[in-house]
Amino acid sequence: MEEIAVRKLKQVGKLLYTEGLVDARAGNLSARLKDKIVITRRGSHLGNLQDWDFISLPLQEEHPLSDRASSELVVHREIYLQTDYLSVVHAHPVGATLLSFERDYIEPIDSEGKGLLGRVQIIPAYPSGSLELARAVASVLRSSRLVVVRSHGVFSADLDPFYAYAHISVLERSCKILLYERGKIQRL
Repeated sequence: MEEIAVRKLKQVGKLLYTEGLVDARAGNLSARLKDKIVITRRGSHLGNLQDWDFISLPLQEEHPLSDRASSELVVHREIYLQTDYLSVVHAHPVGATLLSFERDYIEPIDSEGKGLLGRVQIIPAYPSGSLELARAVASVLRSSRLVVVRSHGVFSADLDPFYAYAHISVLERSCKILLYERGKIQRL
């Protein structure tokens, strides 16, 4: 089971990097496997993940290797503890981040964004990796699959990492359309 999860997370990492949704050292991925979590290591390059870039940890308790896991481990754990999701993807898409500075919600105007995402909430810029951020993100994800953190990035959760990634990909395209429509960017 863990092998399958890691294989999927590697593929999602490559997609995120290829689409420009993360840079060389940004973002993190995880999967819940019953009472444990498989998460990317701190500083992993999502576009070129290897087996050693993943750490398997208990879901609810600290472990000696916890400090090597992504700095957003506390956020991933809180999402799993408060929801039924089995996968979390955290990325830093430029369009969504730009719009987060001026809005409290992102409402896509394109048909795909409207239909798949609806209105996406933007929460305040809590410190990265903090319990405050973890609680705020998990609270929104109890009734949504996607949340934007002002000036920081996006957390998406679903039953499969490909779905969580897809939400971010669709959101970023919708954000680019919004920015293009307002003259903030010159081409899509």
